[in-house]
Amino acid sequence: MKMLYKAVLFGCAAVSSFYCYADDAEVKQIEASGNLSVVSKYVSRGLTNAPENDDVAVQAALNLAYGNFYVGYWGSTLGYSYAEVQGRQGHRSDKFEHNFLLGYTHSRENYDWDLWNATYYYPGGKHTTGNELGLNISRALNDQTSIGASLSTYLYDVAYVNQGDTFYTLNLSHQLNDRLNASVTAAGSYFNDEGKYEGGELGDTEKQFAFRYASAGLSYTLLPQLSVSGEYIFGGYDRYDDKQRNLAVVALSYDF
Repeated sequence: MKMLYKAVLFGCAAVSSFYCYADDAEVKQIEASGNLSVVSKYVSRGLTNAPENDDVAVQAALNLAYGNFYVGYWGSTLGYSYAEVQGRQGHRSDKFEHNFLLGYTHSRENYDWDLWNATYYYPGGKHTTGNELGLNISRALNDQTSIGASLSTYLYDVAYVNQGDTFYTLNLSHQLNDRLNASVTAAGSYFNDEGKYEGGELGDTEKQFAFRYASAGLSYTLLPQLSVSGEYIFGGYDRYDDKQRNLAVVALSYDF
């Protein structure tokens, strides 16, 4: 697995170095975009047995792009705090997840590339600030249909993952009409069974290669910036080899 981990790092670095020298004749300017969403449950990477928030969650995103480079923020309310999970007194302000992103995007012919690095911060937690490096690739098959794949890996041990834990997805998206979009996704993971918190706070990894989940979703545009979506998740397995339940999730999103 160390070879796979090194290959992910090398591949991401190679993509970045190759495209950074692409021709950039356009005048660059900072572009801002964002999103506000309300979701029925916040489910992370198919973990339907223990959602990050089992109640309604509010989520927000902000992205600043300059040419091909961008910085971003994504945050969500949680149903727990790591302070409480780790046996300390928690506060309402601790029940949040904050993600800080740096990335580089490139489009060539029908392909879109997104090389990114995310830092995950949980207020009140100890040994919970994680860092993940990832690469997303998508390709337009025609005006209505696109396919995509992603691969990401954690760069060091934290309380909830081991260094080298790797997550990968495949996705197919099809625009049914000018308002309705359909998508299907499948995801898997490699779980490293060695790490600083393995056998302790993280528990014992029972399954190294796991099918995480499959999902089918629909998104409908109500207004130019407002959409409603639904996703049905077919549960797979986690690192402890626990079968996850099937679950439906709905969301209302406003883009700006």
